[in-house]
Amino acid sequence: MFSSESASGNPCGVLELDSWLSDEELQKITCDAELPVTSFIINFDGQFYIRWFAMDGEINLCGHGSLGAGAAIISKYNLDSVLFSSKYGDVSIAKNNGIYTLELPSWKGETCSIPTEISDIAVDAIDVFSTRDLVLVLPSIESVRNFQPDDMRFKQLSKYHALIVTAANGENGYVLRYFAPKIGISEDLATGSAQCSLAPYWFDKLNSDSLQVHQLSSSGGYFGVQRISADSIVLLANAKLRK
Repeated sequence: MFSSESASGNPCGVLELDSWLSDEELQKITCDAELPVTSFIINFDGQFYIRWFAMDGEINLCGHGSLGAGAAIISKYNLDSVLFSSKYGDVSIAKNNGIYTLELPSWKGETCSIPTEISDIAVDAIDVFSTRDLVLVLPSIESVRNFQPDDMRFKQLSKYHALIVTAANGENGYVLRYFAPKIGISEDLATGSAQCSLAPYWFDKLNSDSLQVHQLSSSGGYFGVQRISADSIVLLANAKLRK
């Protein structure tokens, strides 16, 4: 998911069930699959419901898991689009001319201070804000690329789901890296949900409603992101299905 000619993206598993299994069974399937995230879906009276599990437990919103699930369901049922409902809100995926669009919520960041747990490794941050995640804005692409993570200390950031580092990439986009060791993801490969935090910030900073995004992970991730309202963004991305 979220691949391009120069980015391999992020794999996920997708399993459609007749009914929900226990959390323990869903977690075991996820661990057996050995993928960063597995998406579980049920179809109840024509409405699709989704849950996402990482290696260390259920997570509350997963962009690449939603994209993978959407691509699979659109292909299986020959649809143009699909709406997934979850206990964390709805996620809509559509396919048009081979490109997938994924609508996600837009989260307004709140200015905050750097937690003492990471104060020494965040000295270069030029801005700091929080949503579900803690975001460090760094001065350059190279500072994001060279950022040294520390899983043990990141796990101590109890208020936050994940830590994101980001920087502007010219006038038309931004880069990021995403660390979520608390849910078993030391560094994510390509993270759709991170754009819920980052896109609104960079839309305002770069004075644009349409940006290009590169995730500087080992495999690389690529997104187009657009603002459609104060409350919503849309990701434009590629997805490759394997059976």
